[in-house]
Amino acid sequence: MRVGLYSDHLYKGDEVGTGASKYIHYLTRELRALGVDVVPIHKGDDPADVDLIHDPHPPWNAPLRPRRPLVITLHDLAPATYPEYFGRWIRFLYVQKLRWFVRRARRILVDSRRTQDVVRSRFRPRVPLDLVPLGVEDRFRILPEGPPARPFLVQVGVHRPIKDPWSTLHAFETIADRIPHDLLFVGGRSPWLKPLEDHVAAQPKLSDRVRFLWPGEAGIPAIYNQTSLVIHPCPEEGFGFVPLEALACGAHVLARAPAVRETLGPFGCYYDNPADLPDAILKCLAEGPRGTPEERSAHARTFSFRRMAERTLATYEAALPA
Repeated sequence: MRVGLYSDHLYKGDEVGTGASKYIHYLTRELRALGVDVVPIHKGDDPADVDLIHDPHPPWNAPLRPRRPLVITLHDLAPATYPEYFGRWIRFLYVQKLRWFVRRARRILVDSRRTQDVVRSRFRPRVPLDLVPLGVEDRFRILPEGPPARPFLVQVGVHRPIKDPWSTLHAFETIADRIPHDLLFVGGRSPWLKPLEDHVAAQPKLSDRVRFLWPGEAGIPAIYNQTSLVIHPCPEEGFGFVPLEALACGAHVLARAPAVRETLGPFGCYYDNPADLPDAILKCLAEGPRGTPEERSAHARTFSFRRMAERTLATYEAALPA
C-alpha cells in the first residue's frame, strides 16, 4: 500500500516534538515497519500515484476535492469546544473547513472517545469514526534519579494559550505559603508567554520560586521522575501526550481534560473547574498518587505506537474502494 501523508507539521532538526509532530513521526516509522510505503507530502498536494492520502492534522492540508480516497485524524475540536482561546477567524475557518472534510473523508480516525463523541454531536459524519489511541515513547520510564534539591511542581508544554499556564500560576500564588514547593514551567519560548514571566518577576514571593526552562527533549524524563506533581490544566486534548508520558515515568499527575481521564484511568488525579485547582493541588499532594510508580508506568505502557499503526492500517484498508 502506498500512502500520501501530509508531513509539514514535523519538527525540523533532531527533536521529535509533541502533538501533531510526534504523531506523524511515529506513525510514519511504525507504518513503514509494517510494510506500508509512506510518502511525505506537503500542504495542498494532491498526488495521483498513491492509494490514498491521510491528513493527520486537518483541516489545513488536503485539497478541497482530493483525487484519491481521504482519511483524516481528528485529535480534538478545541476551536469549537473552547473558542475563547482562539481568534474569531481561526474559529470560523476551522469549523467550516472541518465540516467540509468530514463529509468527504472515506474514514475518520480519532484519538479518544471524547473526540469521537464531540465529532458525532457537532458534525454527524456519515462514515465510521475509528478510535485509535496513540502511544508513549520508550524514553519515558522510571529512572534512578535522586531527590531534587528543593521539591517542585511542574507544568510541561506551555507553547499555546490553551495549555493555560496562567491557571497553574494563579493556583500556585494562592497556595505558595502553604507548601514548600517551587513551580517549574517547561517548554520552548513563546512571545505570548512574556506577560507570565513579567508577572512572576514583579512578585517578590514568586520570583525565586517560579522558573521557566527548556532542558531539551532528553531532559524531560528526569523532571518527571523528580517532581512531586505534574499539573496539566489544558481543558481539551485529543489524547494527551504530556500526562501519559509523565505517568510512564511513575509521576503523580493532576489533569483536567476529559480525554486525559481516558488515558490515565484510575492512576490520575482530576478536577473540572479552574477555580478548584488550588485545592486540587493540595489534595493531590496530601493524598499522594494512586498505585505504585511501577503500576503507573505499566498502565502507561499499554499505549503503543505499533498498535496505533496496526489499527491505522486497518482503517486505510477499509477506506480503499472494494
